[in-house]
Amino acid sequence: MNEAELRALFDEIDTDGDGRISIAELAEGFKAEGAQEHLADEVEKAMKADANHDGVLDFEEFRTLLK
Repeated sequence: MNEAELRALFDEIDTDGDGRISIAELAEGFKAEGAQEHLADEVEKAMKADANHDGVLDFEEFRTLLK
């Protein structure tokens, strides 16, 4: 995934446009992709990319998550 595609995906998941992906936005993004069976586990794993432990993913953390 190139930088533009990564940014577009980030912006799509960041539904309130604040430049950060909350746990709720992340869960909705996973649901939209059809990952409902193990949703809580997937969100928990993804939030481990929250390097500064502020409860949201900024773009750099999101990029790290998808590497």
